[in-house]
Amino acid sequence: MNATPIDMEKVRQGDKAAFHDFFVCLYPRLMALACRFVNEDVANDVVQDVFASYWERKHAIEADNIQSFLFKWVQNHCLNHLKHRVVVEEYEAQARLADARLTFLENMSDANDTLRQLMHRDLLEVVEESVRKLPPKCAQAFRLCYFEDLSHKEIAQEMHISPRTVEGHIRQAILFLRDELRNVWMIIFLF
Repeated sequence: MNATPIDMEKVRQGDKAAFHDFFVCLYPRLMALACRFVNEDVANDVVQDVFASYWERKHAIEADNIQSFLFKWVQNHCLNHLKHRVVVEEYEAQARLADARLTFLENMSDANDTLRQLMHRDLLEVVEESVRKLPPKCAQAFRLCYFEDLSHKEIAQEMHISPRTVEGHIRQAILFLRDELRNVWMIIFLF
């Protein structure tokens, strides 16, 4: 990094021109690092989030080597994103498996139609009861994503929040519901 300590002091004091120079200097290198972990779109979001967070917390951050500090920050954000994707993909795989099981039950003979309707209704009631235990915004984001099949961007627009906040709400819901509905999934798979 070519910024002098005076430049960094100006950044800490809120000088937007100094911060712009700081951003321009480090952005390509931070993007290169982030792209080692995630795709370019996610990398761009991560790097911009790190810069925005740094700007907001510039007075509180006291690092001897700010470049190393930001590189580590970007790396941690990327790793957290990857962990989040694993959780989401695991939940989606479980949901697809449950959907396949429900489809199988729905395709059974008409003699079992009443049983299928009762099981489907009961399952939806159990899931909805668990969703009601979530914080309101979290539950709303989850319903829009999984019941109304909206994208994170569409949910963000409807709820007037950022897509990252939507991801956080959905992640929170998935983690809660995975634990909350653990026994229900076992019953479905055994049936």
